[in-house]
Amino acid sequence: MTANGATTTTASGPRSASLGQTPRPGALAWLTRFLRDRAQLAGLVAVLIGLLAVFQIGNPVFLSTGNILEILRASTLYFIVACPMTLVLVSGGLDFSAGALFATGGVSAGLMMVAGVPWPLAVILGVGVGCALGAINAWLSVHLRVPPLIATLGMFFVASGTITLITSGSSVYGFPKAFTDLGQGFLLGVPFLVLYAVIIGVVFWILLEKTSLGYDARAVGGNRAAASANGIRVNRHDLIIYSMMGGIAALAGIMGAARLSSANPAAGGTALTFQVVTAVIIGGTSLFGGIGSIGGSALGALLFAVINNGLVVINVNSLAQNIFVGVILVSAVAIDQFRRRRQFTSRR
Repeated sequence: MTANGATTTTASGPRSASLGQTPRPGALAWLTRFLRDRAQLAGLVAVLIGLLAVFQIGNPVFLSTGNILEILRASTLYFIVACPMTLVLVSGGLDFSAGALFATGGVSAGLMMVAGVPWPLAVILGVGVGCALGAINAWLSVHLRVPPLIATLGMFFVASGTITLITSGSSVYGFPKAFTDLGQGFLLGVPFLVLYAVIIGVVFWILLEKTSLGYDARAVGGNRAAASANGIRVNRHDLIIYSMMGGIAALAGIMGAARLSSANPAAGGTALTFQVVTAVIIGGTSLFGGIGSIGGSALGALLFAVINNGLVVINVNSLAQNIFVGVILVSAVAIDQFRRRRQFTSRR
């Protein structure tokens, strides 16, 4: 302060900001959070490496180029569905209709193509069906106050029952070659499906990390009431993410139909739903909202593809896959609970 009472400021900020001071609490909190999140992903990578070694010892064919491409191709559909599921869980929601919407997308587009609708239009309309069903999930949750678990579980049974009734439980086939090439083709030796998954993953990474939608998702998942009080339109947010969930799940089902040249009403189902949810959670996304990443979900999807493929390669009964899914799901939720308790304790 000068002699006449005026206050002076310096470009260097407060006098306490000397060269030898300790980092600000905000910087320490960010560094701690960064290391904690990366430690969990590093642990998942270590598990993946361990599984690769075990399956390779069990059968040297496991790490062959052809089998690695098959693992990547198998993980793509799980990962594509896991991308919007990550947004849903980060927002504090839950969607158990994913498996049925996956099948609904493939069957809807397939029936339209068989009826003579050009395949590009059939794909768009099939995705639209998924978006509409996802919007219904949001409407049930927001306006009728039905818990997301119940609303989406009900949609699962309604959607799967409808397409089974329409098709009499039979697969739909007879698609144009241009359509099936989308799921069976390669570019420079890389399956198209892998390229689609990379593109969708990048888009959702940008949505979650670099846009207001991702910020809103973390805010709503962290504290829904506080988010609403701060001007976030939570009902509109739910409508967007559940519609997106339905549309992408349907798109994945359409890609699966292109890969197999047929659309099966029994595709997806509970197996896909639970494996996707588990993959997202084991990848570090909290079941209780506010925390999550697309990269973690990618590793989770890859983990299940490795397990499913590895069990087949070493001639383990495929029914054992359900045991692994159950163990991994319980372990993932237990880890998430432990992480939440540790965070709560550290804040006290």
